[in-house]
Amino acid sequence: MMKPFTLCIFLFLSGIATSLHAQRIDSLLIISPGLSPSVVAHGRFEVALFNQLSTLTFRQEINGSVDTFRFSDLYHVLQVGYGVDKYNRLNLGVSALFAHNRQDGLQDRGPFSVFKGDDDQSQVYRNVATLGVYARAIPIRRLPELTVQAGVFFPTIKDNLAKQVSGFDRTFAQLQVAFYQQLSPLFYAFATAGGNLFFKNDFRRQTTFSVPLGLYPVVRLGHGSKTYLYGSFTYEGSFNKVTPGFLNKTFSRVQYGIGGQYYFTPDASLYLQLQFPAAIDYQSGSIDVLKKNTFSLALGGRCVI
Repeated sequence: MMKPFTLCIFLFLSGIATSLHAQRIDSLLIISPGLSPSVVAHGRFEVALFNQLSTLTFRQEINGSVDTFRFSDLYHVLQVGYGVDKYNRLNLGVSALFAHNRQDGLQDRGPFSVFKGDDDQSQVYRNVATLGVYARAIPIRRLPELTVQAGVFFPTIKDNLAKQVSGFDRTFAQLQVAFYQQLSPLFYAFATAGGNLFFKNDFRRQTTFSVPLGLYPVVRLGHGSKTYLYGSFTYEGSFNKVTPGFLNKTFSRVQYGIGGQYYFTPDASLYLQLQFPAAIDYQSGSIDVLKKNTFSLALGGRCVI
């Protein structure tokens, strides 16, 4: 079901690539947690820390009774990569994800309550959720704007309920592609596409495939400026494998937002991003997701040494 759509994305990116010459890279923006459109040079380390706070408000109706509750999640992702290729086209790295997950029976509690402890109206889980390894490469030497990242990540939480709430209850493989073009001295366009395959295990005998897609128009605030502003338009879909060759959609979300990136030096930067839902489709007969009070906030930094 997903193959034609994914193929169209790659054909679209390939069409852009063949019509434009590779640009000289003067700035490498980090605009998507977990994926940098840059590959660091041989012998150098990249250290990146991404933090994302997101909240969803749910409405449940059972036998005429309506209840609302909130889920809030805060994820910290630490990545350390190293340039292993003398031609500066391959990085290898390790990644760790720490999760704060809060389930609130009272929707009026704000998402920043995720930092607080649990009580009789909420449950809070804090764990190192995954550990993994990844490789990031420039597959085409004359097209340094195109990068591909692949990795495999392993769940580390022992408690079954906390594991399920974290969203990382199975080993999963990840493939991410990023492409950008500098369309003018001050304007860039980024596109990201990927796939995450969660393998079934003894705890959860279900294979799941998720698809993240994103478009980011980026504006540099003047020649020589260290500040960039960008818009974000993203899609996220989750699908369960039900029979061979068939996928059943369980969740999808379209988001829009705005962000900013500041470079202290060419090797050190900080970004901030805020996103809101344009559409949410949660496949449950009795539960709906309310767009009100639903958003995600991301803050991250990167340093090359």
